[in-house]
Amino acid sequence: MIFRFGKSRRIVGIGLDGFPFSLAEKLLDEGIMPNLHRLAERGTFKRLKSVYPTVSGVAWSAFQTGKNPAEFGVFGFVELRPDFEMYIPTYEDLKCETIWDRLSKAGKKFAALSVPMTWPAPKSDGFLVSGFLAPELDERAVSKPGVLDQLKGMKYEIDVDPGVALESLDRFMEDLKRVNEARRNAALALLKQEEEWDFFFLHMMETDRLHHFMWQCQFEGGGENAGFFWDFYKKLDDFLGEVVKTLKGDATLMICSDHGFCELKWEVQLNRWLKNNGYLDYENDPAKGYKAIKGSSRAVSLVPGRVYILTESNWERGEVTQKEYEPLRRELMDKLREMQHPETGEVVCKQVMKREEVFKGPYANAAPDIIIDPCRGYDLKAKLGAGHLFEKSPRTGMHTYDDAMLLVGKDLSAIGEADDIAEVGRLTARYLL
Repeated sequence: MIFRFGKSRRIVGIGLDGFPFSLAEKLLDEGIMPNLHRLAERGTFKRLKSVYPTVSGVAWSAFQTGKNPAEFGVFGFVELRPDFEMYIPTYEDLKCETIWDRLSKAGKKFAALSVPMTWPAPKSDGFLVSGFLAPELDERAVSKPGVLDQLKGMKYEIDVDPGVALESLDRFMEDLKRVNEARRNAALALLKQEEEWDFFFLHMMETDRLHHFMWQCQFEGGGENAGFFWDFYKKLDDFLGEVVKTLKGDATLMICSDHGFCELKWEVQLNRWLKNNGYLDYENDPAKGYKAIKGSSRAVSLVPGRVYILTESNWERGEVTQKEYEPLRRELMDKLREMQHPETGEVVCKQVMKREEVFKGPYANAAPDIIIDPCRGYDLKAKLGAGHLFEKSPRTGMHTYDDAMLLVGKDLSAIGEADDIAEVGRLTARYLL
């Protein structure tokens, strides 16, 4: 959400993780979010594209750098080293400046709450607290002394534990309500302070969590928890109204999300597909993780929809030669395009792309060799071990590339020209700096 104060260039932003344009339209049409409706009527309300791979950590990294993954060097919320050791990238793995770095250098006052891929928090005079995947709210999750005590006094929490939803949806709903209420209250308290922020940005992960486990609740016959789904958005709309009340002068708004959402029908285990088709071999030993992969393997997958060819030049125990690389990649891509659900005959992969078709930048060589954008309903996963190719899980919603959303007021028409989440970040930084 962005508000312009007269001739000054101050921005207050709200990023709703995984909040689709199509759902926003539905909430407006059904009168669930009247405050959002009024704001949309006064500005530009449009559909955005996300980023490949379509995960929150990569998408919000694109926002905070204004660049594509081949320019900041992170391609997922988990990565593999050449020896098949898995690791989780952090803020320190971003290989270019972020908007927080640039604001600090320019002497601008900013606050950033809960943005993914900001852990460990960059040390600065700004008020920043890390988001997904920060392990806990401690000194490493905040930008400066004093922020931690202030947030703890507000009972602020970084995120809910999504694993709780696998055990008890009732407990998950309690956690989601508590965490989101504390986040809203903290943001309002900070906005009501005398501090004049040049940039205030609040990220909400709770929308993504809600959609992963309760997406079906919005449809006819959504079940006993449908009321919780709609009430969540009524409270979010009340919050938007309160934010507007905290601001004086002419207010211009932008709300953005990082990716869309749709119904999840099947989780598709790509590593099992690779094994079934003779491209990957591994020990059935979950404790070993990706180190269970055997040297005879030629390709491996990481979520979401990333396929890496195990070349001898880039991977320990990799055996694919430079001469074999392109024919193998072409063979894999052709077979992936043909993959279908065995019962319905539905195609799994909407687009199967070479990395050079998707990524441009100095770190493109670290990108996956093949990127897959799945058809709606088919979520691409990467389990090893025994199991089925097509599986069900408690999750009912999945990410989409082409249904993120953007809302900007008329005074920010330049930002309204953005087509994707990276461009939103780039144009926001240009406005501020």
